[in-house]
Amino acid sequence: MLQIMNLKSSLKETLASNWAIPLLLFSIGFLWKLFFISHRDICLDEPFTIFHAQQSISHILALPAQGEPNPPLFMLLLHFWIKLFGIGVTAVRMLPLIFNSLTVVFIYLTGKRFFNFWAGLIASGMFLLSNFHFFHGLEVRTYSLLSLVTASSLYFYLRLIKEPGNVKMLISLVLSNLAMVYSHYFGWFVIFMQFIAGLLYLKEKQVLKSLLIALGITFLAYLPFFLILIRQFLKSGQGTWIEPPGSTTEYFYQLDLLLNHKEVLNALVWIFATGVGFMIYKKSWRAVPKELLVLFVWWFIPYTIMFLVSFKMPVFITRYLLFNSVGIYLFVAAAMAGLFNRHKILVPLAGIVVIALMANRMRILPDHFSFREVKNATGFAKTNYQAGSAIIIYPYWDNLGFAYYFDNSVFQDVAHFDSRLAEQQIYPVWGLGKVKSIVEETSPQKIIYYLNGPPPGDDAGIFQYLSDQYKMADSSFYPQSFTIAIFERK
Repeated sequence: MLQIMNLKSSLKETLASNWAIPLLLFSIGFLWKLFFISHRDICLDEPFTIFHAQQSISHILALPAQGEPNPPLFMLLLHFWIKLFGIGVTAVRMLPLIFNSLTVVFIYLTGKRFFNFWAGLIASGMFLLSNFHFFHGLEVRTYSLLSLVTASSLYFYLRLIKEPGNVKMLISLVLSNLAMVYSHYFGWFVIFMQFIAGLLYLKEKQVLKSLLIALGITFLAYLPFFLILIRQFLKSGQGTWIEPPGSTTEYFYQLDLLLNHKEVLNALVWIFATGVGFMIYKKSWRAVPKELLVLFVWWFIPYTIMFLVSFKMPVFITRYLLFNSVGIYLFVAAAMAGLFNRHKILVPLAGIVVIALMANRMRILPDHFSFREVKNATGFAKTNYQAGSAIIIYPYWDNLGFAYYFDNSVFQDVAHFDSRLAEQQIYPVWGLGKVKSIVEETSPQKIIYYLNGPPPGDDAGIFQYLSDQYKMADSSFYPQSFTIAIFERK
């Protein structure tokens, strides 16, 4: 009996320690997603990121001024990562996976430290079960890093409020903020929110002073990049591929996606309504902490601004909103903890309902979401490739994903990439004119047409031209991604 009691005591001490649960949450997120790390092909914007991350630091730093839509921090980190581990699928996706797994730690620590244990556990559970964070946690793009530094920024922001004279917290907040705005331009929405939330502390001069110093240093350290930020803003104002919101229902639709399904949002409405009822009955509304208001401002203001701006400059899509979800999950969990503070048993029960609904609606890397069979499509093209063949790639920018799987040595030879493709008669094209010149100048016996999309889609008439000049000997279509058509001389 004594041994059992000692075991229980040891277990309680372990769970009560500062890092036992954070380490467990990190391990769950990391190992779970590690199992799926190569489930999807390197595709969409990933080849672009990997290709340019192989190049020099000066090249990476110059990219934003040349049209790359993101600041350079993630690509710089990936540059050094590739130096150590190479460009294999598992290697390059390990970096965003680490960022994603660290994010859940900051979410838990924020909820537990500033609210209670259940707030941290529920919020981190919501993050772990998020469909979109699962996908982007394995994507070789900046979004996992942006979520991490947003979460760390929130943590150190609240720490600085509680400890306004703590220089370490001030430095940590500045570093998190700089990492945030050098990861994505939308980080400035969070900086703006920090200023707005700081107005809640107008009467606390030391707190306000510390926050203003942090924001001022962040602003000054970003001065070299402001011209690029303004240029990107003006460019986006001229139109992008993103559609503006069709109606105000899009506002709630994106919340549904961040929560996995609308039934989760509906359940939260009922939970909050019940909690407000308890609060009114017990007359405990005065106990609402300012930190809860900070969490609300943290997600609500950027989210709403992005929605309203999108009617003129569309930016309201799920991956651009991911950084908001950090505040959403923490606000939901902390609000439940506050609403039921007189009925503490209801907090874990409400959390179980939300977690169960999110888990029920979780779809791990579904084929209908951003799915591309690059490896299989490229493999079919490679099988049919032989001496005297030419490969035409349309649109032009699919050349990087194709090369990654067709000939990895070419993909890594960034200095001679275009010439080495041309040596193998592989031609990325912008339109029909280039295809005609290829046919006239090289007169290939066989043409392998690598088309992103189904024919005869919007391919500038290339498929029809090749059908007129050649006979189609074979083809293979890969749903949601590629058509590979084999044309031979008539």
